[in-house]
Amino acid sequence: MPDEVIRPLSDLRPGERVQATITGHHPWGITAKIHGYEPVGASLDVIRRGSEPGVRQLAQDLPQVGSTIELVIGEIRQWNHAPWVWVDLTCN
Repeated sequence: MPDEVIRPLSDLRPGERVQATITGHHPWGITAKIHGYEPVGASLDVIRRGSEPGVRQLAQDLPQVGSTIELVIGEIRQWNHAPWVWVDLTCN
């Protein structure tokens, strides 16, 4: 498999659809790795975003850890520690 192209963090935009691999399940939602953006942290908080129709459906049938799905960038936050950028994901 060829090396994945790493995109600049400046390309991250709210509303952009991204491919993400699920890295963990948590009581509040899921964590994920966004393809092409390293290193950023990413998660989808199903408690906070649970009223959104796509998130409600995802919460009913959580994807397995290791699976790759399409998600949407909701918000981009900067942190004062690594990872320096955290992406709040959602889905439509």
